[in-house]
Amino acid sequence: MKSKRLVFAKMLAAAFLAMSLIGCSSEPKQVNYDPADLQPAEEDNFDADITVVQALDMISFDPTASSDMSNVYTLANVYSRLFRYSENLGAEKELCKDYERVSDTEWHFTIWDNVKCHDGSILTIDDVLYCLNRAKDSPIMAALFQPVLEIKKVDDLTIAITTDGPYPSLPTALTNVATSIVPQSYCEYAIENDDWTHPIGSGRYSFVERVIGDTIKFTRFEDYFDQEDRALNKNLTIKVIPEGTSRTIAIETGEADFNAEFATADYERVMANPTLKLWQKNSQTVWHLGMDVTAEWLDNPLVRQAVNFAIDRAACLEVGYEGLGTEVWNCATFAPTVLGAVENPLNMYSYDPERAKELMAEAGCPGFETTIIVFRDEAERMATVVQANLAEIGIQAKITRIENAVFTSYILQHQAPMFITSWGCYEDPDLFLGRRFTETGFGGVNRSWYSNPILDEMIVEGRSSFDNNERTAVYKEIQEFMATEAPEVDLFVSQTLALSNARLKGVVLNAERADKYYKLHY
Repeated sequence: MKSKRLVFAKMLAAAFLAMSLIGCSSEPKQVNYDPADLQPAEEDNFDADITVVQALDMISFDPTASSDMSNVYTLANVYSRLFRYSENLGAEKELCKDYERVSDTEWHFTIWDNVKCHDGSILTIDDVLYCLNRAKDSPIMAALFQPVLEIKKVDDLTIAITTDGPYPSLPTALTNVATSIVPQSYCEYAIENDDWTHPIGSGRYSFVERVIGDTIKFTRFEDYFDQEDRALNKNLTIKVIPEGTSRTIAIETGEADFNAEFATADYERVMANPTLKLWQKNSQTVWHLGMDVTAEWLDNPLVRQAVNFAIDRAACLEVGYEGLGTEVWNCATFAPTVLGAVENPLNMYSYDPERAKELMAEAGCPGFETTIIVFRDEAERMATVVQANLAEIGIQAKITRIENAVFTSYILQHQAPMFITSWGCYEDPDLFLGRRFTETGFGGVNRSWYSNPILDEMIVEGRSSFDNNERTAVYKEIQEFMATEAPEVDLFVSQTLALSNARLKGVVLNAERADKYYKLHY
């Protein structure tokens, strides 16, 4: 039997879910993601037009402008990177044809020869060098490239990257959207004129047009450098539909072929419809309640610990994702599949409002008013649970919904004392710890404004070996340290879910979200 708190969570969610569920079919379809479905057949149609719907609009075609997921997975269609995401957010070669670790501190990366760009020009190693150095100087890459001392040209197809010590996760760092390779001439023009509206890259699609807040259109680039892995559809349209059930309806009616961000509130509805297919896979996406540790009272670790005890993670999972996920009891954004992940560091946290009240008293905190910032439907539903939980310990929180495009400015101006969002973890903690919890992440994705010199030293120690056993021990210590510092409340790891009509082939899910739209076809 569900607990009263889960029933309460459902009641809160109902205020946001204006929809009618169709009853479950007696034999629901298999929904598990199967990579075998990716294999194309000769009789397949590779000239179809594909429309993908998603919740949020992209931010900018400037690769260094944002690491927002809607931006990342849009830019991946028009730009190439040395490496792209693997299924578990590791690294797969893309523009990089081959690479080797020459020593503990030097790597060589060789690109494909005669790579054409969408304007007909040939991509050069100088373009690669320019873009990687530009990425190195961007806030998005500050932590990821902190160990990098130099990026230099070796020959017309090869660059060398030198680091200040072992950096095991360097290839995966090069999957970041900020490392997208853009012709230097176009990049300089776009910067000088502050105009990224007609992007040029060497990716599988060339850009056609964008209607802000509505659609982004691409067409297949027939001269893509790897013809064995070119786009399997002719034209790709990404359409923005913020409301979850409206995205489901778009698939039902045939307005769209693929919903990259399925709304879990429609789970029973789509399972009852034999013309639809729901794709489901375990993810590494951690939903969390973030806190600005510079805000009054939230600068006190005891208050942040109290918030961790006060939040009902099970209710947040039920309201946000219909229970389709796994609760986590961490404060450092470690999904269970991440290297060295500990389920509940120090066995410290549980849902315990009384313990939360004790910590508030110990901190001398009588309670306070705050704001929870959200910009997605599921986050807004979770915020209603969090709001009720916090009220029990004297914290009165107002929920404010904003557009995702202005979220960064809210963080930079310290206008988001609390916020609910998600983070797709890399397998290697070194690729997110520095970005999220050190000064190098300020202005990037360190949204909590947390830093500590003790943690800085542990992060360096964690990357100082190629032996994963040694590294795992360090990451255990880091998670225990962060449990007491408590800069955020990790809530749950959601499922990766996507929806299509039953005829669509080539669906790819990684550990973060739907991926590789170029494989979609009929």
